[in-house]
Amino acid sequence: MSELWAFVKMCKQDQSVLHAEEMCFPREWVERMMGKVPPATEKAKSKESTKEEKPDKKKVEEDLKADEPSSEESDLEIDHEDVTEPDTDAPQEKGVENAEITEEMMDQANDKKVAAIEALNDGELQKATD
Repeated sequence: MSELWAFVKMCKQDQSVLHAEEMCFPREWVERMMGKVPPATEKAKSKESTKEEKPDKKKVEEDLKADEPSSEESDLEIDHEDVTEPDTDAPQEKGVENAEITEEMMDQANDKKVAAIEALNDGELQKATD
Protein backbone atom coordinates (compact mmCIF):
# COMPACT_ATOMS: atom_id res chain seq x y z
CA MET A 1 0.00 0.00 0.00
CA SER A 2 2.89 2.34 0.76
CA GLU A 3 4.17 1.83 -2.79
CA LEU A 4 0.79 2.89 -4.15
CA TRP A 5 0.86 6.06 -2.04
CA ALA A 6 4.40 6.78 -3.28
CA PHE A 7 3.23 6.32 -6.90
CA VAL A 8 0.27 8.67 -6.40
CA LYS A 9 2.54 11.27 -4.78
CA MET A 10 4.98 10.98 -7.69
CA CYS A 11 2.13 11.46 -10.19
CA LYS A 12 0.92 14.56 -8.31
CA GLN A 13 4.41 16.07 -8.46
CA ASP A 14 5.07 15.25 -12.12
CA GLN A 15 2.02 14.23 -14.14
CA SER A 16 4.12 13.63 -17.23
CA VAL A 17 5.24 10.26 -15.78
CA LEU A 18 1.82 8.87 -16.75
CA HIS A 19 2.76 9.32 -20.41
CA ALA A 20 5.81 7.06 -20.18
CA GLU A 21 5.45 3.80 -22.11
CA GLU A 22 5.75 1.73 -18.93
CA MET A 23 2.79 3.60 -17.46
CA CYS A 24 0.27 2.64 -20.14
CA PHE A 25 -1.62 0.35 -17.71
CA PRO A 26 -2.25 2.94 -14.96
CA ARG A 27 -2.98 5.63 -17.55
CA GLU A 28 -5.54 3.45 -19.36
CA TRP A 29 -7.05 2.39 -16.03
CA VAL A 30 -7.55 5.99 -14.95
CA GLU A 31 -9.18 6.79 -18.28
CA ARG A 32 -11.47 3.72 -18.07
CA MET A 33 -12.57 4.86 -14.62
CA MET A 34 -13.67 8.15 -16.22
CA GLY A 35 -10.63 9.98 -14.89
CA LYS A 36 -8.72 12.49 -16.96
CA VAL A 37 -5.01 12.29 -17.61
CA PRO A 38 -3.59 15.71 -18.55
CA PRO A 39 -2.09 15.92 -22.03
CA ALA A 40 1.58 15.09 -22.39
CA THR A 41 4.02 17.96 -22.08
CA GLU A 42 6.78 18.55 -24.62
CA LYS A 43 9.23 16.88 -22.23
CA ALA A 44 7.14 13.72 -22.05
CA LYS A 45 6.51 13.74 -25.82
CA SER A 46 10.22 13.98 -26.58
CA LYS A 47 10.95 11.04 -24.25
CA GLU A 48 8.25 8.96 -25.94
CA SER A 49 9.45 9.80 -29.45
CA THR A 50 13.01 8.72 -28.68
CA LYS A 51 11.75 5.41 -27.32
CA GLU A 52 9.35 4.86 -30.22
CA GLU A 53 11.90 5.37 -32.99
CA LYS A 54 12.33 1.62 -33.31
CA PRO A 55 9.02 -0.20 -32.90
CA ASP A 56 9.22 -3.10 -30.51
CA LYS A 57 7.25 -6.32 -30.74
CA LYS A 58 4.88 -5.42 -27.87
CA LYS A 59 3.91 -2.11 -29.47
CA VAL A 60 3.17 -3.78 -32.81
CA GLU A 61 0.99 -6.39 -31.09
CA GLU A 62 -0.87 -3.66 -29.17
CA ASP A 63 -1.52 -1.78 -32.38
CA LEU A 64 -2.88 -4.92 -34.04
CA LYS A 65 -5.17 -5.55 -31.08
CA ALA A 66 -6.37 -1.95 -31.20
CA ASP A 67 -7.35 -2.35 -34.86
CA GLU A 68 -9.51 -5.36 -34.09
CA PRO A 69 -13.14 -4.54 -33.31
CA SER A 70 -13.70 -4.80 -29.60
CA SER A 71 -16.91 -5.71 -27.87
CA GLU A 72 -18.11 -4.61 -24.45
CA GLU A 73 -19.55 -8.06 -23.92
CA SER A 74 -17.38 -11.02 -23.18
CA ASP A 75 -17.36 -14.19 -25.24
CA LEU A 76 -17.54 -16.22 -22.04
CA GLU A 77 -20.76 -18.00 -21.29
CA ILE A 78 -21.84 -17.95 -17.67
CA ASP A 79 -23.07 -21.21 -16.21
CA HIS A 80 -26.28 -20.55 -14.26
CA GLU A 81 -26.84 -24.20 -13.38
CA ASP A 82 -26.13 -23.92 -9.65
CA VAL A 83 -27.54 -20.41 -9.21
CA THR A 84 -30.38 -20.16 -6.72
CA GLU A 85 -33.39 -18.25 -7.98
CA PRO A 86 -34.52 -15.33 -5.82
CA ASP A 87 -37.38 -15.87 -3.37
CA THR A 88 -40.63 -14.54 -4.81
CA ASP A 89 -42.90 -15.68 -1.97
CA ALA A 90 -44.71 -13.10 0.14
CA PRO A 91 -43.05 -12.43 3.50
CA GLN A 92 -44.28 -14.73 6.25
CA GLU A 93 -45.87 -13.47 9.43
CA LYS A 94 -43.59 -13.24 12.40
CA GLY A 95 -44.44 -14.41 15.87
CA VAL A 96 -44.62 -12.33 18.99
CA GLU A 97 -41.15 -10.98 19.76
CA ASN A 98 -41.48 -10.94 23.55
CA ALA A 99 -43.40 -14.20 23.94
CA GLU A 100 -42.58 -16.39 26.96
CA ILE A 101 -41.75 -19.99 26.01
CA THR A 102 -43.55 -22.41 28.33
CA GLU A 103 -42.82 -26.08 29.04
CA GLU A 104 -46.01 -26.97 27.19
CA MET A 105 -44.84 -25.08 24.08
CA MET A 106 -41.48 -26.84 24.17
CA ASP A 107 -43.21 -30.25 24.49
CA GLN A 108 -45.44 -29.45 21.49
CA ALA A 109 -42.40 -28.41 19.44
CA ASN A 110 -40.52 -31.59 20.37
CA ASP A 111 -43.57 -33.75 19.48
CA LYS A 112 -43.79 -32.08 16.06
CA LYS A 113 -40.06 -32.54 15.55
CA VAL A 114 -40.28 -36.26 16.36
CA ALA A 115 -43.29 -36.66 14.03
CA ALA A 116 -41.42 -34.89 11.21
CA ILE A 117 -38.36 -37.12 11.66
CA GLU A 118 -40.54 -40.24 11.60
CA ALA A 119 -42.31 -39.05 8.43
CA LEU A 120 -38.94 -38.33 6.84
CA ASN A 121 -37.67 -41.81 7.73
CA ASP A 122 -40.84 -43.30 6.18
CA GLY A 123 -40.18 -41.36 2.97
CA GLU A 124 -43.15 -39.01 3.41
CA LEU A 125 -41.37 -35.75 2.57
CA GLN A 126 -44.48 -33.60 2.25
CA LYS A 127 -45.81 -34.76 5.62
CA ALA A 128 -42.42 -34.11 7.22
CA THR A 129 -42.36 -30.51 5.97
CA ASP A 130 -45.94 -29.79 7.03
